[in-house]
Amino acid sequence: MIASVPSAAQAPRPVRGLAAGIAAALLGAVVFGFIQGKIGHRGQEVGYWALCIGLLTGVALGKLGGRAPLLALVGIPLAVVSVSLAQLIGAAVLMGDESSWPTSDALIKHFGLVADYWRDHILGRNDITFYAVAGAESYLVAKRVTE
Repeated sequence: MIASVPSAAQAPRPVRGLAAGIAAALLGAVVFGFIQGKIGHRGQEVGYWALCIGLLTGVALGKLGGRAPLLALVGIPLAVVSVSLAQLIGAAVLMGDESSWPTSDALIKHFGLVADYWRDHILGRNDITFYAVAGAESYLVAKRVTE
């Protein structure tokens, strides 16, 4: 009887998958945060960003991580943090456009003001739901991709 050897595509590579997941989450947060900051916050876009970020993070974890069982679970907090970071970046871009601050200064030097603005004017009850959706999608996509 010949034992089947897992192919290179299915072999667990947790470090590679984790690095790819973090990179995808950061890339998604930066891209969607800048887009959100430029179009303004109307409160309805976070659902689309959450779905895209969850999908992006889950695919990166699943494809490059192989069959590492814990990577799908790591996708949950990665996606949640990425969506909240995207909203913070969006708030910084919006505040930078309304003032004379560059976005980097708004994020670094005036982070307290950006966080207060985000908490008071942007973060809502529906956003918390979409955070959960992003985490769940990242988990489910990472599990599905490795099958």
